[in-house]
Amino acid sequence: MQLSVIIINYNVRFFLEQCLHAVQHAVAELEAEVIVVDNHSTDGSMDYLPPLFPDIRFIANEENLGFAKANNLALTYCKGEYVLFLNPDTLVPEDCFIKCLAYIKSDPGIGALGVRMLDGRGRFLPESKRAFPSPMASLCKLTGLASMFPKSGLLNRYALGSLDEFENHTVQVLAGAFMLVNRELLNRLNGFDESYFLYGEDIDLSWRIQKAGFRNVYFAGTTIIHFKGESSGKASLARVRFFYQAMLIFVQKHYQTGGARIFSYFIRFAIACRAVIAAVNKILKPFLLPLIDVGLLWLSLHIVKTIWVANMRNGKDFGVSFIPYALPLFASLFVFAAAFIGLYDKVYKTSKTIVATAFAVISTLAVYSLLPENLRFSRGVILWGSVLGSMFLLLLRQLLMLRKKEFFGQEAVSNGQTVVAGTTTEYDEVATLMENAITDQTLVGRIAPGKEERPALCQLGDLALLQKQIHINELVFCVGKLSLSEIILQMQQLKGTGMRFLFHFPGSGSIVGSETMAAGSKTVAAFITYRITQPYQQRMKRLADVFLSFLFLLTTPIHLIIHPKGTQLLKNAIAVLTGKLTWVGYAASFTQLPDIKKGVITHLGARPVFDEGVLEKADRIYAKEYDWWMDMVLVFKHYPGLG
Repeated sequence: MQLSVIIINYNVRFFLEQCLHAVQHAVAELEAEVIVVDNHSTDGSMDYLPPLFPDIRFIANEENLGFAKANNLALTYCKGEYVLFLNPDTLVPEDCFIKCLAYIKSDPGIGALGVRMLDGRGRFLPESKRAFPSPMASLCKLTGLASMFPKSGLLNRYALGSLDEFENHTVQVLAGAFMLVNRELLNRLNGFDESYFLYGEDIDLSWRIQKAGFRNVYFAGTTIIHFKGESSGKASLARVRFFYQAMLIFVQKHYQTGGARIFSYFIRFAIACRAVIAAVNKILKPFLLPLIDVGLLWLSLHIVKTIWVANMRNGKDFGVSFIPYALPLFASLFVFAAAFIGLYDKVYKTSKTIVATAFAVISTLAVYSLLPENLRFSRGVILWGSVLGSMFLLLLRQLLMLRKKEFFGQEAVSNGQTVVAGTTTEYDEVATLMENAITDQTLVGRIAPGKEERPALCQLGDLALLQKQIHINELVFCVGKLSLSEIILQMQQLKGTGMRFLFHFPGSGSIVGSETMAAGSKTVAAFITYRITQPYQQRMKRLADVFLSFLFLLTTPIHLIIHPKGTQLLKNAIAVLTGKLTWVGYAASFTQLPDIKKGVITHLGARPVFDEGVLEKADRIYAKEYDWWMDMVLVFKHYPGLG
């Protein structure tokens, strides 16, 4: 057997689904086997994937063994002359394995081979070729100098920045995301060192391969896509710690000189620094924008107070000692009220800012009116200071929208247009997946992968021209008639357009891409952004429930007279008030949607008569497009069914 492909999975079933389709295409002309080890995923990977890929061997671990142990476990089953360690969040072109095997076999001195990697946006990943960690290289990486001078051989030594990405090179370290190694050599070296859990295994193995007298080669003759970070999850303090501890293990194991101890201290210091930075960032970042807003409101109130005293009171102060404390307190109250209405929710909308600040102005004035007479100084200052502050807050957000991801996240980007590069059949399949996923994107048309008579927006070669004519923010590549090799070339040509690339193998149930995933009908519940999960909507839903319950209880005599089941209505009001029920809930009897309390009525009324399939889809739409105000409308609309 020529090749054994080992893939370790942990909670990335849809990326792995696309990866396995790509791998099957790449091994089609080879005598090869594919082994997937699942590290106790909780996303249903082992229920979803094995039936789709009966020719692939799946091994299910009962615990997360980590990357090294899981690979070594799979290695015991391998029969291929060469073993490829491959990440599940990768896509390999059709001729990738053939090219790599031909190159590694051409030189007996090659012990391991890695390839050129791009991220999901078409950008080169510098970790495709690396050097062993050293104090200088680690310092430059930690301080950001390596990122500032990516082509420097000195300051970006760790990523070998001076080496051309389009040429083959002998390097020190290859990435574990794609690492092709002779199986006999692997067995001699006993595979990966299991002291490493998540990071550093590839560095350690690269070191031992080199010490065994073989070369590690960066092969630029083929390019793969690596959705960096998807297989290990998003960055966290724990992962930072894993990374630097892996470097520490490596240094203590392989650097036996007197400088090793100093380097070890440096690594420990780096871990401590990153931990402090991550902790401070985690604590302060959520409060940064509210604190800025409090400052702006305080400034606005102070400006209006100064102008008011100078022009309305002829320079005579209010003579209230409470004012120095009142201004920051009212600024804080304003921000708190605006936050309650959703000003700081992740999804940013100008209309929401206007509504939130208007509510905050009214709330601030209401609180001011409740103060004792001796603490009041000027309703005009509070009103116009709040209005001026609202204008400052709105202006600030317009400025911040120029750097959306800094404060508002990816969701702040307005809904855009999606095109599909593929045949008409492939387009129809993607359209069905997107419809089932109820995405916010508008599917505007199809790009033909080659010359054909059927209508299309344009041919693939004219895609860059189309992008200039209409704004396209998502492009779904269908890997069928259009090969992955062609797709990779197109990605690199379009990487500066701001388009997001997604990938779909016809026949699969998902679409994947960097920072986004749209799932098919079987998996749609996990990957739709539901408005009902937004903190603002959750707060307002509960507030609406409480308000309506109090309203019904305060008007008890009326309901006992006019409602056909008045007593039950009041019991329901008490149940909602105590949090046991909600007034409006889902319609289907079983759902995997975000959890809410059982409803007194459903969003379709008291007794929906549709079948479960229809009800489930209606529930998805309700949860995705949820607005608390509609609950209020539905309660009054279906008043007879509340009992």
